[in-house]
Amino acid sequence: MKKYLFFLLFLIFSIVSFSQRITAVQWMVGTWKINTPQGTIVEIWQTKDDSTLQGRSVFVKTAGDSITQEKIEFAYRNGDWYYTPTVMNQNGGNAVPFKVIFIRGTEFISENPSHDFPQRIAYRRIKQNMYASIEGKRNGKYGKQNFDFTGE
Repeated sequence: MKKYLFFLLFLIFSIVSFSQRITAVQWMVGTWKINTPQGTIVEIWQTKDDSTLQGRSVFVKTAGDSITQEKIEFAYRNGDWYYTPTVMNQNGGNAVPFKVIFIRGTEFISENPSHDFPQRIAYRRIKQNMYASIEGKRNGKYGKQNFDFTGE
């Protein structure tokens, strides 16, 4: 009887801890947009499973054509979160993992010090806005680019 009780408690704890993982980043799920004179940057985030979000970034030109810019996986693996983009026409088409070094509430910071640029990617949601940034050194000079999204 004790074995069954232990197994049941373990199963319940496992289910609760798995669901808590995805709820930690559920605030990213949705469609986020930035309007520019050349078109609209659209970032779409969806829940894949209990420990993974899938995202993609698309540029929609004013003429209506769309170009996929990147595919992104935000996943909890082996006790850590990873933000892993695959940017079209960069890094030989390979995914580049950025380990999340800070996550709290509706924000996170991820880093990959060995990547050429950026070395840091951060996101923060405030109400219906999502603020993302990429930063680091490129050719010895520090640079940062901000992306101010509005939720759809």
